[in-house]
Amino acid sequence: MKEQTKVTFTKEELAASVNVPAVVEQDLKRIISERLEQCGLYFRVFSRIKTASSMARKFEMKEYGEDRKLQDLVGVRINLYFDDDVDICKSVMEHSFEAVGWSTSERGEAEFKPSKLNGVFRLPEYLKAEISSDTWDMCIDDTFEIQIKTMFFEGWHEIEHDMRYKGEELWSHFPGFSRYLNSILATLELCDKSMVTLFEDLGHELYKSGRWSDMIKSHFRLKMGSAPLYPEVEELLDKDMERVENLAKNIYKTPRSFLVEQLMKRSRKLPINVNTIIALLNDSRFHDSRLSTIFKKRDVYNDGREESVAESRHYELRPLTRHTVFQMCTQVDGSRLKMDQPADPELIFERSADAIYKWIVRKYGVLFKDMPQTTSTYHADILAYHVTINYDREKCRMNMHVRHMDLEVGGRIWYSESSLERDDCGRIMLKVCNGYAEPERDDDFVQESAGIFFSYPGYYKTIVDSIGIFNGLDCMNKRRLLREERLEQLVKALHDPERRFPVVVIISKENQEGMMDEEWLAPFRVSDFTRTVWRYAHVFTGYEQPGRKFLEMAGIADVPEEGVPCLYIFWPDGTEDHYGPEDVKNCSFGRHMEARVDMRTYDIVRGGQGFYHKIVTDIRDWNVSADMWEGFKLEILTEIPE
Repeated sequence: MKEQTKVTFTKEELAASVNVPAVVEQDLKRIISERLEQCGLYFRVFSRIKTASSMARKFEMKEYGEDRKLQDLVGVRINLYFDDDVDICKSVMEHSFEAVGWSTSERGEAEFKPSKLNGVFRLPEYLKAEISSDTWDMCIDDTFEIQIKTMFFEGWHEIEHDMRYKGEELWSHFPGFSRYLNSILATLELCDKSMVTLFEDLGHELYKSGRWSDMIKSHFRLKMGSAPLYPEVEELLDKDMERVENLAKNIYKTPRSFLVEQLMKRSRKLPINVNTIIALLNDSRFHDSRLSTIFKKRDVYNDGREESVAESRHYELRPLTRHTVFQMCTQVDGSRLKMDQPADPELIFERSADAIYKWIVRKYGVLFKDMPQTTSTYHADILAYHVTINYDREKCRMNMHVRHMDLEVGGRIWYSESSLERDDCGRIMLKVCNGYAEPERDDDFVQESAGIFFSYPGYYKTIVDSIGIFNGLDCMNKRRLLREERLEQLVKALHDPERRFPVVVIISKENQEGMMDEEWLAPFRVSDFTRTVWRYAHVFTGYEQPGRKFLEMAGIADVPEEGVPCLYIFWPDGTEDHYGPEDVKNCSFGRHMEARVDMRTYDIVRGGQGFYHKIVTDIRDWNVSADMWEGFKLEILTEIPE
């Protein structure tokens, strides 16, 4: 078997490439909470997005590589109040997400330590699409982790983990204290088991006493409403005690897991009370006609249902305003297709159209079951979800527009649209626009910058990486040197009216060893910077001599001796920005971290690292604000775009 090569990344590399919007964490937490609430379990849910520092430590400690990737980029912890809810919760999660695998805490018969159940699940496609595409190049799997534990063990798990698991040296010479801690953990495990036994024994006594409502509450231990048992049902249960296998006994003998399974099968959340519980069990297990008649008259499943806030609130309708988060207009040249000769336009069009269509199927196919699996014209709507594709293979033309609602921000709709066609010169041209639309806010509302959400769609990444594009110059994900034989081509690209990529040129002096002296940039990390922006910007580095010649050819005035080292950005609109060593060293940047109420949203980085984030942000801000393509009219689009 081939030995796996261990992969490590620095926290700076991870911070630059891995961007997980808060909506991913929030939506997973919301889905899980809604499922468990629908089942009536007592629980608490916590979540986190793994920080760059935490990921870097994990890459150092564990053997990650091509065959084993980091699986807990997003983590969710479920704390349960009853020990027998662990298996029930496991089943609920398996019905909610695609399970990859489960693991449990290993311990011997005489060993006591916090018990937990860990599950790894695939991220839903629509949430995976929200995460920066560079994430998947960092040995990170498209999964998230769910930990399931009981409240008793959760209370001391962190202390035990930090003070014993991570600090074995504290205990190695003091076995008496370790045994003492074991006894405490054993007591907590006993408490978990004892709570279940207590309520089961109480439920049995209540059954013998004929207190049906209390018996149901004690036996099933679910969050229930206060609705009293229907008098006619109570009377029926009393009379039925004359039979050996009476209704009350059958209710008491029904496992909690069976009831939760019935609650989970319902298409909407039911009000959980003693009446709906008996009705559910009767519909699925007892089939007693007397109960059926009572519940039908009572409309039991709607009795006690509370009106939601959304049902009672009046919303003022406002027009939608578009906000772009990525756009591009470029030629698809097929340069990355592995072929012996240049690909013809028809093949380039077909491969690009297939990449766009497959992305749509992966993202929206779960909603639109009739969507063909092969690239074709298609149009469908389901409430706020919309897919429109106009495909003409013979004319090498494809238009598409898709959109879906934001599950966290009311009134916000995300969309992606693209145009793929052969122009008069026979080239295949791709236009892409990614963004969101939402109603205009009140005057005191602070609008978030679209740059915060900067994100290109997955199909654009596939086309750039696997098919190849030309935007004034060939696109390359590795740092490129300024070579005299290519200076003329680079200068020509600067004046290309179709260029939409900013061109970043970094010119350095030579050090004593004759190598390029980039010490002035320090943590800027040119190679990492190139990998971050190469799908929407060109990056070149050069020695002083070819660099000065290039600047002269580009029309930059005579560069004095102190003018090198330097960094230039040549924007597609013909303007340029110029930076020197002092600009790099004195740079201070408020780097966005996480959009969470319990953590800072940014931190301050300085020098080369701050300069790195500033340049990336400037390039992205230019992209979202440039006038590349107006796109289709989101407000009126209901049919296939022409």
